[in-house]
Amino acid sequence: MSPDQPERLTVDDDLFLRMEHALGVPVVNQAIWRLPGRVDPGEFAELGGALSGGRLARLVNRTPFPQRDRWIHTPSAGAHAVCGEAIAAHEIPGWAPRQAEVGVDAVVGPAWRLTAVHVDDTGETVVSWVNSHVVADGGAVITGIEEAVVGGTFDTADARAGVGDAVRDGARTLLRAADAARALVMSRPTTPTRPPAPPVEPLPATGQPGVPAPSPSVVVTVDETEFDSAAAAVGGTANTLFTAVVIGVLEATGRVADGDEIPVGLPVSTRTPGDRRANATTGATALYRLSAARHRDLRPLRAASKAAFAAVSDEPGALELLGRIAQPFGNSIVARLAADARAPLCLASNLGSLGNDFAGLGFGRPGPVAMRSMTLGATPEVLRRMDGGISGWSSRSAGLVTLCLTALDPVRVPDEPTLRGLVAEELGRWRLPVTVWGA
Repeated sequence: MSPDQPERLTVDDDLFLRMEHALGVPVVNQAIWRLPGRVDPGEFAELGGALSGGRLARLVNRTPFPQRDRWIHTPSAGAHAVCGEAIAAHEIPGWAPRQAEVGVDAVVGPAWRLTAVHVDDTGETVVSWVNSHVVADGGAVITGIEEAVVGGTFDTADARAGVGDAVRDGARTLLRAADAARALVMSRPTTPTRPPAPPVEPLPATGQPGVPAPSPSVVVTVDETEFDSAAAAVGGTANTLFTAVVIGVLEATGRVADGDEIPVGLPVSTRTPGDRRANATTGATALYRLSAARHRDLRPLRAASKAAFAAVSDEPGALELLGRIAQPFGNSIVARLAADARAPLCLASNLGSLGNDFAGLGFGRPGPVAMRSMTLGATPEVLRRMDGGISGWSSRSAGLVTLCLTALDPVRVPDEPTLRGLVAEELGRWRLPVTVWGA
């Protein structure tokens, strides 16, 4: 069903748009498939064409103050291509981030890129999907790609935006901003405190000062039966074990120590059937007292996670209120708010079990899929100021659990080899044999 009024950007959409266009540090989502066999270029083009006519084929139409920007659906929103030259399996970790660094743009496009390359020494095909976070969160990406694979329909007709609608939306947006400002003053919402960062010996500088550098990222796969067994053996679930792994890698960096209470971000989807929103994710925060005993007993972490999920509320938090205040007023307010922004200390995002339509893209047998978010354009100096830690994403398909961990601390984890060693050590503590992508 097509909307009966113009679809406007939500507060979350707008925040990602400001990061992309006002602050110059766009957030992108990436999914990386390792599919058995060679993908037919014609079938790949058909998938790209289907995506160009679906829910992900949208760009942002900028509108004058104080109305919200709106969505425009267009077949030119994305791009797809098959690389002419094959790569070797050890090149996958380098090839994947380069697809993200080509760039996406939610306003002028392309807002997403779908790229495939043949791997000559394994015979598989690697496919990369990259999108501006403005146009889709992980849930919207999965839904949109599944619809394209199975031939589902999505009404891309855009409702006409008349003068009356613009006036009404501008008035409502200003009223929401005023209400949010009052709520912020009255409620004084607090964010969980994080333990102070212990001093660390400065490492030799790498790269050029002021030049953006990609954050180190490592992808591994684990047999899902072994992963589930390791979790159950110590009173946990697969989700709890994944969270424990992210915490363990964070601890190994030296950022936190035994006894610290750390806030663990646990993204939660609020997407409902028929939901047309680009971003429909909220966050739960588990407060966990760090203890080496987690390797023997996951029940305390499991209880902390359950309490965090139970505490998720429809009431707007501090970030939501600040977003409502900033949305009608332009980029300068967002820039001031971002001056004190902090990256997650510990984030564990579980995408769950991926259906075969998504994990196989309609090309045959499904394979492992790595999924992650990336902030592009941030320099090491900016990352140090934002005081981030370790972020992780988990998904399962083809009998495997795929974990992707990214380090946002350029001082303690300056490069991929360092992160790879930390991840291998932590999974070794759980006695889990892993396959490291690119190793």
